[in-house]
Amino acid sequence: MEVSDSAEAVSRKSMRRTIRGGRPYFFGDPAIDKVLNMVVVLGSEVWTLRERLAALEAIQIRQGGLAAGEVDAHEFSAEDEAKLAAQRKEFIDSLFRILQEQVEESRRRVAKVTPRVSSAVTSKVTSKKKPPVARRTPRRRSRSR
Repeated sequence: MEVSDSAEAVSRKSMRRTIRGGRPYFFGDPAIDKVLNMVVVLGSEVWTLRERLAALEAIQIRQGGLAAGEVDAHEFSAEDEAKLAAQRKEFIDSLFRILQEQVEESRRRVAKVTPRVSSAVTSKVTSKKKPPVARRTPRRRSRSR
């Protein structure tokens, strides 16, 4: 097994997608908590990538396998671009997962309520009788002068 194969195997280890015990809330509006969670996740991902990239560049430059500035000048092949596109989609899905869960939960709630509401409205509309027509009686004028 080559070094690149073992590094690839380590990077492909799947992460747990749920949090045990429920999600804690710190602000009055849960939407703010969700946005904060997204920012924290992004920040941790960015920092991890910066550390790893700096380490790899330092190792490669020290070993002579990489010239300074070579990473910035690198262009990906079509196959590499396709792999990166798939990884980017997975990353974006992971980033917006919490909001997607909220959307799906809202849709489930609406789907549960909608049939009951629509059937109740339909039954009321179809069972209503026409209201009686109000008849106006002419007013009598008093003859006091």
